[in-house]
Amino acid sequence: MPRPSPRQRFIALAGALLLTIGAAAPTSAAPQTRSIDLAYEGDATPAYSFDINGVCDSCIPDTFRVFLGAGSWAYGATTTGRVDSLRWQATTSTALRYDDALLRQGQTLGMSDVLTPSGGTIVATGSVQGSVGLLNDPAGGTNFGPSGASDDVDKAATWTITGCAMPLPGDSPRTCVSNTQDIELGSKTVAGGVLGSLKIVLSVKLRLVVQVASDGIIVARGLSVVGGSGSLDRTLTFLGSTPSTLADPVALSCTLPSGNDVVYAFDAQTYEPTATVAGRGELHAAAVISFPLDVEVEVFGGTIQTVSAATHEFDISLAGSGGSATLGSLAKNNVPPVVDSGGGTSHEYSGDQGAPIAFDGSASSSVCGFPTLRWDFSDGGVAFGPKPKHTFEGSGEYSGLLTATDATGLTSVQTFNVTVFNLAPIVNAGFDTTAAWGRLVAFNGQATDPGKDDQATLTYQWRFGDGSPSATSGPSVLHSYTTPGTYTATFTACDRVGTCQSDTRDVIVRARNVSVGNLGDTAAIFDTASQLRASLVDEFGQQVNGRTIGFSVGGAAVGSAVTNSAGLGAVAWTPNLAAGTYLTTASFEGDSLYSAADGSSTVAIGHKASATTYTGTLTGGPNKTITLSAKLVDATGTALGGRTISFKLGSQTTSAVTSAGGVASAQLKLTQKNGTYPLTATWSPSGADAARYLGSAASATFKLQAR
Repeated sequence: MPRPSPRQRFIALAGALLLTIGAAAPTSAAPQTRSIDLAYEGDATPAYSFDINGVCDSCIPDTFRVFLGAGSWAYGATTTGRVDSLRWQATTSTALRYDDALLRQGQTLGMSDVLTPSGGTIVATGSVQGSVGLLNDPAGGTNFGPSGASDDVDKAATWTITGCAMPLPGDSPRTCVSNTQDIELGSKTVAGGVLGSLKIVLSVKLRLVVQVASDGIIVARGLSVVGGSGSLDRTLTFLGSTPSTLADPVALSCTLPSGNDVVYAFDAQTYEPTATVAGRGELHAAAVISFPLDVEVEVFGGTIQTVSAATHEFDISLAGSGGSATLGSLAKNNVPPVVDSGGGTSHEYSGDQGAPIAFDGSASSSVCGFPTLRWDFSDGGVAFGPKPKHTFEGSGEYSGLLTATDATGLTSVQTFNVTVFNLAPIVNAGFDTTAAWGRLVAFNGQATDPGKDDQATLTYQWRFGDGSPSATSGPSVLHSYTTPGTYTATFTACDRVGTCQSDTRDVIVRARNVSVGNLGDTAAIFDTASQLRASLVDEFGQQVNGRTIGFSVGGAAVGSAVTNSAGLGAVAWTPNLAAGTYLTTASFEGDSLYSAADGSSTVAIGHKASATTYTGTLTGGPNKTITLSAKLVDATGTALGGRTISFKLGSQTTSAVTSAGGVASAQLKLTQKNGTYPLTATWSPSGADAARYLGSAASATFKLQAR
């Protein structure tokens, strides 16, 4: 069983120590507070106007008509209040509360931002414009109208609202009231003399009421580490009531540089509330008697009209400043990764040799994000990642070491074990095949062990299925079968631990094909001894002996012969066929070792020659009867009986049939004159003989004379 190397065992021990150190008690909490104060400022042009009108009838008693004229008199104002511009300046303070023990790589800084709108001042400017003057009703009633004696009014006004902080949704609407502006609109002396005068004074005591509501304060927050790349940005929305507390956890990446300042910052932003303004106040009238030496005595005074103008909406946008606070320096990560090599509580894996085994380290973790995982196997293999696969080529027990490394270089290790099961070789005996008996057949087996380590250790055996000894020399062997038939050959391969697997193939052993060569005479003579011959050779060029070959001519069997050691067979044959060309066939019927075969050729059979010999008398006298005779034999001297021989002597002819001895004899009475005459004895084949024999003739000279 493979064992971990000394280096691997050392790493395992070191990793266990690191895990122990990493499990030390965390640094004690240290609550901290930092503050970011922001200033906001914005202008608006409300374009707001409202009426300030009033009449004071009691200000001028009817007794004063002796000074002013007939009818009843009053003093009044017809004016308009205006708000032309508005400027709002406000501040907020945000308390940043956190635990600086968490100001460390890989930790989440649990910030708590407490925003408090801390104050604000609104300054509005405008005017009161219109006219004031004496009013008269000639009828002495209260239906006053202009008397033609009026003064124009154009008075500037400035209102200040202090303590108007920016509201949050839970605070809305926030009502902010300005100071009261006491504006004298005008005065009129209605009577006077040496002892003094009566003066009517009109003034307005005017204030502004501003109401503000908002959907919250939205601020873009950034957190950065000096020297680091990028910023941890987030948009914060402060809602609720003042003060508004907002949780702002910040995950501090392990890639941020340790030892550098951590800066928490708010970007410049805008604040756009919903705002209204309304004019409020009193129109005041007073009758004042002025005495010499600048002594004035108010004999009448009071509110003649309340100012309660309609509310007016206006838009205002406050631009806020940015701000930042340094939280402290970023500490280096001190929490090593958690390593988990999987495989259950005992960290055991198993699988088959030569097949990938899946490993799972996905339960590993780190405060710096998922750690880098390296798997070292005791067979020398290395893999990376949370779910690698590794193939063990040999069976047995293996071990491994998983190393987890976080982004800051801290590591943890854990060992695991692997049981690899042995598998039998994968065996292939090859395709079925067909071969002739006695010929070598190639057996090429293939065997692949699932584990490459076992491949070189495989042993092989072939059993051929014919009872012959098994071959153990290797996967590829040669073997021949002596007898046709179907044989099942078995190929077996075994690995180093004796696990075997077999496969079979069928070998069909057939009879050998043969060819018959017809070697007999190709020409023969009727009724003349001849020979038919043939050779028997198998498909591999080997002569086949001891096999019977049958011969036929023209379709008729004429005999058989057994082949000799040279594969030749011959049979004697005397043609008994008419002259002509005939098909000759040599046939082997086949047996258990050889297949049947035929060979053909032709033989040309010729006519057999004949010979006629004259054996009769050659002389005779007139009117005498003589005996003519001749003998007929074939080319071999065999007498031909029963054949007709024609005799011709001069102009006389006769014929006779040959006896069994081939002799034909005929009597002829001479009727010709004395003289010398030619004599012929002729055989002309007819009937069946015409196709078998050649005719023949004999000539002689006959003397005819008296004695």
